[in-house]
Amino acid sequence: EVFMPFNASLIIIVSTRYEIGRHDPTRWIAWNANLKAIAQDPRNIIAANNRYDAEYLKYFTGLDDVPVIPNFCDYVGVSYKPTRTQILVGPGRGIKDTLFRALESIGKSRGGFIFKRVRDLYPHFEYADLAAHPAIILIPYQVSIMSIFEYYRMALPIFVPTPRLLAKWQVQYKVISERSWNLVRNKPHRGSPLPPAPKYAHLPDPNDEIHADKIEFWIKYADFYQWPHIITFDSFEQLCTLLKTTDLHQISDKMKLYNQQMKADLQQQWQSIFRRIFHHLPPASIQLRKQILNYDQAMAQRFHVRVPRDKCVGDQHNFLSSS
Repeated sequence: EVFMPFNASLIIIVSTRYEIGRHDPTRWIAWNANLKAIAQDPRNIIAANNRYDAEYLKYFTGLDDVPVIPNFCDYVGVSYKPTRTQILVGPGRGIKDTLFRALESIGKSRGGFIFKRVRDLYPHFEYADLAAHPAIILIPYQVSIMSIFEYYRMALPIFVPTPRLLAKWQVQYKVISERSWNLVRNKPHRGSPLPPAPKYAHLPDPNDEIHADKIEFWIKYADFYQWPHIITFDSFEQLCTLLKTTDLHQISDKMKLYNQQMKADLQQQWQSIFRRIFHHLPPASIQLRKQILNYDQAMAQRFHVRVPRDKCVGDQHNFLSSS
């Protein structure tokens, strides 16, 4: 928002629920107004780094064009090479003891599987340590986590509970402890303080942490349900069966192929974004863009808004008449 009055394109990529820092309804509404004003300029980009946050942003703003521009995390620099026997349970934090003990017990009785939480086994680890294990069981604390991108880039086979099972655990244990800011702020019984955009009024509240069916509707957009070759299980018993019967090397090979495709698609996506931003614009070395030096005048001309003198800049504003 600080950069709104400057005569330059804006690229906004939201993650982990875009109202961060704007939990007060008045401030959240003002943020929505700013986003909609920014979106009116075709040279600006409003996107999300995951499908969940893209749909979440649409729900509250009514914006239609919110592309997903994922992280890639190619820096891991290692690939799947299983030499160790333990099956990892990740990510590195947020795994409930009750669930882990149940998994340990069933694993021992259903095939002698040894499950280890990442941080129990490796207080400090290299990516090569993780890639040396047969697979990782994901019990996520968030719908989009950098660790998951890293696991996928190293082609480490990933097993994750189905949306139905994860929604059930969410009601019982609040396993996705950072899915909503209500949970982070220890107010799980509150829903969203804002209504949805009218076109999305028929959809369930994404901040409902009480009803499993509403949670299940929204978590289907999580990264681990959007990417191919991630294996889902509906019980720990089924998980053990899948671990016995799945060709993990074949899964890893398919993940490697998808990594190549995703990288190529992402490069094309960014090229398209840059063409959209700079189409028919001369380079700044040839022609600088004109800049209005007065903040209020720049906001009025670029976004047709008036910033009240008694409000924090960027926090609230009034839209000027289009006339």
